Amino acid sequence: MYKVLLNQPGRLALRVADFITVDDYYELRPLLDTTLHSAGEPRLYWEMEYFRGWQPDELWRDLQFDLTVTADFARIALVGTPDNVSLITPVMQTIFRAEMRTFPPDQKEAAWQWFGDSELPRLPTK
Repeated sequence: MYKVLLNQPGRLALRVADFITVDDYYELRPLLDTTLHSAGEPRLYWEMEYFRGWQPDELWRDLQFDLTVTADFARIALVGTPDNVSLITPVMQTIFRAEMRTFPPDQKEAAWQWFGDSELPRLPTK
């Protein structure tokens, strides 16, 4: 499941938890495409809480072939534990050619600033 933290031209910030399902993917796809094509240097903030991967596993194969990237993110900030980051990094590196940095959960503010916004949105954690 996921929550949109910020959706502005060229800026997309997401909090993902548990698994990304097929339904989540089909909802996320247009958000990613719109963000990629709405600004010269689009950026993605991807925060993970208890992230466990893709469900079903075949979704990863669909994602590789379905997301035809004609633009690219300038920056991708990945926030999560080492286990979370290790699950998503291969996906991001396969699809996008962006400058990518990883941040532990206690450095969300630093990740947000690097992402390109001055203040992290104050949203409930659940």
